[in-house]
Amino acid sequence: MVMNRLVNKTFLFSITLLAAILALNTVPVPAQSSAVADMPEGLRVFYASHSLMWDMPPVLTEAAEAHGIKDHTVVGHQRIGVSRTMQHWNMADDRNQAKQALQAGNVDVFVMSPLVHPDEGISNFVKLGLEHNPNMKFVIQISWPGLGFTDNEQFNTQGMGGGRGGGTQGGGNMRGGGMRGGGMFGGPEDNLKTPEELAKIDAIDIHNAEEQATRLNQELGKGKTVVFLVPTAQAHNALRTLIYKKEMPGMTNQSEVFRDPIGHPTEPVIALNAYLHFAVLYKRSPVGLPMPGILKKADKPQWDEKMNRKLQELAWDLVTHYPPSGVTGEGN
Repeated sequence: MVMNRLVNKTFLFSITLLAAILALNTVPVPAQSSAVADMPEGLRVFYASHSLMWDMPPVLTEAAEAHGIKDHTVVGHQRIGVSRTMQHWNMADDRNQAKQALQAGNVDVFVMSPLVHPDEGISNFVKLGLEHNPNMKFVIQISWPGLGFTDNEQFNTQGMGGGRGGGTQGGGNMRGGGMRGGGMFGGPEDNLKTPEELAKIDAIDIHNAEEQATRLNQELGKGKTVVFLVPTAQAHNALRTLIYKKEMPGMTNQSEVFRDPIGHPTEPVIALNAYLHFAVLYKRSPVGLPMPGILKKADKPQWDEKMNRKLQELAWDLVTHYPPSGVTGEGN
């Protein structure tokens, strides 16, 4: 009996000692290890856009870094004011950075913001890109109307004259002062649009964009989706609706979405657009990301964390309920 007790005590002591040694020599697994393992790889992105998207890419880059995504890279950004994508396609080959990037095959995602849909330039770039990188993705921003229009389709019927009294000179650069006439946005009617009116803004162009994306995926996708849409126009309308309903923190007037009569975006709209693009590119929710520098530098106390959070929630809700975006809502 004494011998048995001694053996049992010795065995228990050995087990306890072994457990202690293992505990001391075991490296704890960080709590975020699974999240790190699931982190998407950074994408190589090229932009071909008009000025309603010029300010967005740096904010998206900041969001990707804040989320922990490494090696998000802007390969290049080709800018033409008030541009159709066909204008980017028709640019001289020796100056056409967009074509050169696709031909080099070093682009994962090619992002376009056409003035109006459909746009044959989109089809041309998709074909060229897939020839050099069969795994490429193409993202199209559906922009809110500029120049006082209520639908980008009006560019096809009314030209560049603007919706209310605008005119053009010298090619109509939307940022560089090429527009003449003024009075295009900023009137009282813009601030008083009801949710019913806002829901109709850009409805034709949105429909046309969806039709073209569907056709391109059927004809060029070869069984997979290669063209995705960013619902920026819809988000613009939704933001104005929240302002109308007094449900948007930090913003009290719909005129706060326009920086000038042409319709260039203010900082909250740029941030909202960046969150939309972030969600579409990386299939991840932007909710919880820190306030971007573009809002901090605006020096407006009312543009605070509460407003930033609402912009993020709006972006994620819209993208996950919009099938052409390719996002389901299971991101993170």
